[in-house]
Amino acid sequence: MPELRGVQATDEVKEEWTYAYKLYKAAPGDRNPKNDRAKRIDYVAEKMNLTHKQAKRRVRNYESWQRNIKKRLVEP
Repeated sequence: MPELRGVQATDEVKEEWTYAYKLYKAAPGDRNPKNDRAKRIDYVAEKMNLTHKQAKRRVRNYESWQRNIKKRLVEP
């Protein structure tokens, strides 16, 4: 089902993924990639009033959606 990510999602959901990813990229973090990702996802969760798991899912969905656009499986 990951290859359908972005096909079934509504525009509102895609906007939420995009907002979460923008927060993720703007989040402060250290240089260690493993620690950095968790801290950045915590930052997203705090700003969007979500749990860590919900924020992680939104960031992951956005990243998968972008990969699928690149593979031309879905339209932007």
